[in-house]
Amino acid sequence: MQPLLFHASEFQSLENILANRFDNQFIVGISHSRFDQSLDILNYADKLESTKPKEALTDSYYLGYQFDKWKLSFESNESSGEVERASQPKSVKTDVNTETLTISYDVLENKNNYLEMGFILRDEDQDPVTIDCYAFGETVIGGSCSEAELNVLNSEVYRTSGELIYEPVLRTSGNSKSQGIYIRLSSKSLGLLNFNHTFSLKTSEINQDFTSSILNTSDSFIRGLTVDNRNAGELLDQFKAQLPQTTPWKENSFKYSVSNLIAVGENFAISGMYSFIKVKRKDYLNNPVKKDYTDNHLFDLSLFYSVSEYSLLYLKLSASSNYLLGENPLAYNRRSNHLFDHPYGQINAGLIINF
Repeated sequence: MQPLLFHASEFQSLENILANRFDNQFIVGISHSRFDQSLDILNYADKLESTKPKEALTDSYYLGYQFDKWKLSFESNESSGEVERASQPKSVKTDVNTETLTISYDVLENKNNYLEMGFILRDEDQDPVTIDCYAFGETVIGGSCSEAELNVLNSEVYRTSGELIYEPVLRTSGNSKSQGIYIRLSSKSLGLLNFNHTFSLKTSEINQDFTSSILNTSDSFIRGLTVDNRNAGELLDQFKAQLPQTTPWKENSFKYSVSNLIAVGENFAISGMYSFIKVKRKDYLNNPVKKDYTDNHLFDLSLFYSVSEYSLLYLKLSASSNYLLGENPLAYNRRSNHLFDHPYGQINAGLIINF
């Protein structure tokens, strides 16, 4: 039930490519990332059976300040999007806000390379999502939709106004807090054989929460009903058991990235980057009928254009073997894990100003 609307840290990824390429102290960046069905060149949506992404948009804002060997940076991401379903709910919209703070230090420098160490703090917050009705197999639980076969009346509204208002099946929200460390070895030269290497370790605590009058009901009358030849109580318990766990769990991830930047003429440059991510989870309650995933391979191809001495435009194509596994801890849970079985791609464009 988790919408596909999360986004990896955009400028943190760009720093793997552009490390130590700026001459001035201040860096300001803006970026827009998009996924929709017309841009789905990897056919990610077609590989999904029930929940399909319709559109996902992310706007990123970045501030960085370099002082001597220290660098302090802050990034804010605002993501929004929509998924479509063949059954209830037919559409789900959500918003996620992410903030990332990075502090780094240039540990060593020689004639060929820089060695940098950094610390990362990151928070993700998903705005509450209300789901009126949900189809569990052939049975629709709700909610005020006409298809609902089992629902709970809002008794307070009925007592005060006499209106028949039914409680939504689910209200859900989530957040994650991450801390990490990285080491980056970056080349001073540009060229086909001059690479940047970044190693990072990150630990994240994920919290998913939901409230539901009908799923948490202890009313013996409702739980004793028969719906589609099934006991309503057993049906509700089975549905509840497949939702994301409400107890926190941790995700520990290792990431290795290798990239290079090649100048093409005076104003253009191209870059390629490969990243491997390995994830290990703790206190995670798996879904026995769904496979979990722990590895991801990411590929980025970027084109940079120097507009002036102080500004840089870029266009980036990103692809991954298993959606955003390891990049966005909040997106992965025992309800959504089947969505990470397929390759995923998106397009990013942005502007970086250095002054």
